[in-house]
This record gives sequence, C-alpha cells and structure tokens, in this order.
Amino acid sequence: MYICSCLPFSLVYFLQTGEGWKGKELLVPLRLSKKRLRNRMETKIINDPIWGPIELHPLCIRIIDTPQFQRLRSIKQLGGCSFVYPGACHTRFEHSIGTSYLARRLGQELQKKIAAEQLNELEITDEEILCLEVAGLCHDLGHGPFSHLFDLQFFKKAKPGETWEHEDASIKMIQGIFEIIQQDYVNDEEIKFIADLVKQTDETCTEKRETKPFLYEIIANDLNKIDVDKWDYFSRDCHMLGLHHNFQCERSIKVARLVKHNGKYHISFPKSEYFNLFDMFYTRFTLHRRAYQHSVTKAVEMMIADAFLNADESLMFPPNQTEQWCLSETVKDMRAYLWVTDDILNQIRTLNPDGNDKIKKAQEIVDRIYRRDFYKVIGEKRVKWRDESKSLPKNCLKKWMEEKLTTDKDLFEIQISDMLPAKFQQIYFRLVWKGDTSPQSYQKILLEFSKLKGYDDKDIKVDFIDTMQVDDSEKSD
Repeated sequence: MYICSCLPFSLVYFLQTGEGWKGKELLVPLRLSKKRLRNRMETKIINDPIWGPIELHPLCIRIIDTPQFQRLRSIKQLGGCSFVYPGACHTRFEHSIGTSYLARRLGQELQKKIAAEQLNELEITDEEILCLEVAGLCHDLGHGPFSHLFDLQFFKKAKPGETWEHEDASIKMIQGIFEIIQQDYVNDEEIKFIADLVKQTDETCTEKRETKPFLYEIIANDLNKIDVDKWDYFSRDCHMLGLHHNFQCERSIKVARLVKHNGKYHISFPKSEYFNLFDMFYTRFTLHRRAYQHSVTKAVEMMIADAFLNADESLMFPPNQTEQWCLSETVKDMRAYLWVTDDILNQIRTLNPDGNDKIKKAQEIVDRIYRRDFYKVIGEKRVKWRDESKSLPKNCLKKWMEEKLTTDKDLFEIQISDMLPAKFQQIYFRLVWKGDTSPQSYQKILLEFSKLKGYDDKDIKVDFIDTMQVDDSEKSD
C-alpha cells in the first residue's frame, strides 16, 4: 500500500486497519484504464548496481521468468576475462536488464522531444517503447558459452563454411518465449518488430525502417555505434573491472534529439556533447586494450575454444533425450541450445576419456587452464597501411603470415585483435604459442616472426611494427 505523507494520522490508520475513520467518504478517481492499472500493480522494481532502482514492465517480468532468459545467468559477459580480472564475473543476465532500462529511457526522452517539437509523423507510441524495452531485454539471448568466444572463435573453427551469429539464436529464442508465455501486451506484428530490432531482415518491418529509422539506432546502431547496448556494458564492465571512466550516458540521453539528414531523421547530439561522446569512444578503446583484447584474456579464450573443439562430438544436448545434437550443432535446435552455457567447461572434465584421444586432449587443456598454465603470447605486430596501399582483408594477411612460419601448426596460432572501429581501426597480429612455455621451445618460430617486417604485393603494401620487446635470450643465434 502507498501512503501519502500529507494525510492526517487518523486517515492513515484507517487505510491500514479499516477502523476509526470518522471523516467524509473518501473518493479516489481512477483515471487509468484497466490494462494500465493492472500493469502498475504487476510492475516490479529491482536494484541494479549501475542504474539503481529499475522498474520492470509486467511483460519483461514474464520474459525474465523463462528458461531462455534465466539461462543468461550462466553466461559470463566478458568470457575469459575473469582469469585476468577476478571481478569480471558478471553475466549477460544483468547486462540485458540494464540495456532494456536504457532503451526505455532513451525512447521516452525522444518521445517527449517529438511531442514538444510537434513532429507528429514521427510520434513514438507507448507500444513502440515497450517493444524497445523488450528488444533490449532479449538482444543477447542467443549468446553461447563465454559470450563472443562461442561464435567468433569456436563456431568459426568448428563450422568454417557456415555463417551463424548469436543474433540468429536470439530471434529463435524470442519466438520460443512468445509461444509459451501468456500475454496480451504485444501483437504478432509487434513481436516481429522486436525481432527486427535485434537483427534486421529483409522480410519484416520494412515500412517502419523507412519511416522511423531512428528506432533502429537505439539498441544496435550500425550508423555510428552509439547505442544503449554499449552504454550499459561500458559502464557495467568498468565497474566490475575496477576501471575508471568519465563517460555519462545519462547526459547523452537527456540531450538526444532527432535531426533530419539526407531525408531521414536520425538520433543526434548537440556540439556540447562532443567531449562526452569522445570519452565514450576512449572508454571503448581502453576496455579493448586493457581487458577485452588483453593478451592473457585472449590466450585463455583460445584454450577454451580448443577444449570445445576437441570435445565437440562428445558433448551431446539435450541430455537423456533420443534426439541429441553435438555442441557445434546445438544452434540448429533451441531445445538443445538451452543447455549450452559456461558450465560446459566443467562438463568436459567429467567425460569418460577411455580410447578417445580428443577427450583426453580437451581435458588436458582444461586442466592447464585451472593450473594457470596458459598459452603464451610471444610476439605482437601492429599493422600500418602505407599511404598508397589498398586494404587487404585481415584474414588474408593472417593466412600469409602463418604460411611464412614453418613450425608445426598445432603448436601456434596467429590471432587478430581489433582495437577500434573500422574507420579508426588498429589491427594487431599476435603470435600465440600453445606448447611448452620455456623460451627454448619457441626460439625458431620467434625468430621467423621477428623477420616479418612487411607485406608488399602489387597494390597491397603493409608495414608490421613490433609492439613487444623480446629478450635476445629468447631468439636463436
């Protein structure tokens, strides 16, 4: 019960007990519709460590209380980063709730600005704001174990000829959720719109994309990468990693407005917001350099991916069912994919290795992880394109570099690390040694790697700049 502090004590007592009120009949006009009144009664408030009290719409509560969403509790936001930063144990669960909250905040702020400027043709309805809130909540449902490790490292190696992104699984999860929950908040067209906000397809919501393109810039902004998804994980990751940042997304939300550009309205910010947005991109660079692309983080994730690859055909989901899928095939059936979480790393340790060399190899890698006997980054080169050069796909440079190194391919891997968006990108090639970590074991390949100074082939001209100081004792004579 909500009690107004300005009511007389006797009335407060009456509201609490039903006794003792001698005054006039109390009439409370209800101006809310039955649906809105029910929404208010079913709303819950949770306390978030980043954004404080967050009010959840009843539909969001029903989505959260499903196996598809609860699964996110077992998927770390930063993959293997917790092996470097012990505090980096937060999950996709809380990030998704934070993104939903910010999506609603930005949507409501734009709704006010549109009404104030009387841009009636751009009106954002309450139903569209709810769709934004749900899309923010569900945008990461499709992430696999250790987040991006699953789709960017494991799946690409397990299924090199197939194209799959975690957003594809998110859309399937969304469809599955709305098949099992009872709700009358959104209709079929709005469910399609929610899925389209997560990943745009050619078949759906084409009219809304043309008339209100700014709605697609709130959760995943392909135009300039300024969106609420990043705002939440920048703030949340810095908090959990213990890193300082100056960016204030609350300010950006307050000053955001719609501006017409090339015939379409887009989310824009005033010139006074320049330094705050600069801080946002600098925060992104800092997180990549100090956490996401940290050499130990990437080495650990490479080990986890290798363990998954070796155990792939022995990990079957869902358990105790007649129809099962191996780990790399679970993306085809969401009933199986529901079981695919970070827990798989410990499941590998329980497999029976009798007569199976791949399981033994996977278990050896997992044991090395828990002994902190990690793969070792023994070299790193930054790519510098010459002014007259045309760009070359990163994977082509990686393949060329691997061919120049004559050591057994099972003992090393060239890893690509991107530090900034494509327009300002900094590409690093890291030489990761998987074998014995004594310097004598990798002297030959380290010498070969150190001799790679550039790539020059017709229109492609690249210089490689060494970024790691290598002790002369680690090079062969």
